[in-house]
Amino acid sequence: MEGGIPPLPTMRKRARHAQRGFTMIEMTVVLVIFVLLAGGIYTVVNAAIGASAVLSGENLRSQRLNAFVGLLRRTFHNLPSTAQITGGVRADGDAIPEIVLRDAPGVFAWGTGGPSSGTVLLSAVPRLGGGVQFSVLSLPSSLGEQERRDAVRDAKWLRLLPDLREARWRFYDEGQQDWREDWPEGMGRPPLVELSFTALGEEIPRTYVFWLPPVKEQQLAPPGEAPSEGQPPPPEENPESP
Repeated sequence: MEGGIPPLPTMRKRARHAQRGFTMIEMTVVLVIFVLLAGGIYTVVNAAIGASAVLSGENLRSQRLNAFVGLLRRTFHNLPSTAQITGGVRADGDAIPEIVLRDAPGVFAWGTGGPSSGTVLLSAVPRLGGGVQFSVLSLPSSLGEQERRDAVRDAKWLRLLPDLREARWRFYDEGQQDWREDWPEGMGRPPLVELSFTALGEEIPRTYVFWLPPVKEQQLAPPGEAPSEGQPPPPEENPESP
């Protein structure tokens, strides 16, 4: 025999086995490992996306809440001296907590083309699906009682803070040294206004207290006394002609 020793039978079997490639069992094991890895990666990514969505929703709600409270604080703090405030619970089918501001130029006047001295309603109106949402509505002061009711029922409210379960206004009475649930017309302006509400998904209510600037009425000096500083003197009477 030329060329050396011929290969043994066992060596031929090993060579043929190496040329066949992967077996079915090996491919199955590879596929199982790939599926497990893909499932683990999907679970981790899906959990990360869900946590990011929840965190984004919480941040958005916190920003909206802070903006709403800041808007109320600036509005109450900068009320003009002509503004009149009433509030409590309006019973129009539903018990709606609200505050009514009258003769308050510039209050909630964005997008209306300029300051308005009409009536502004800040109410916790019912929302679809349950709960309430704080909304604002501006009405002309020339409306009659029935026209005002129709406008309140049919107008498009501007939503400020949605997704609330309940809300309540309270007003501090200096004379009684206590909080009261309503503030009727003719009582002047309360020094403090309290807002309490519970957001959907929460059990503990949030409470905020807002300060309102007092209205100082000018009083005329008694006869024979000099007027106080900053107060114009009374007009002189013309003597009768002889």
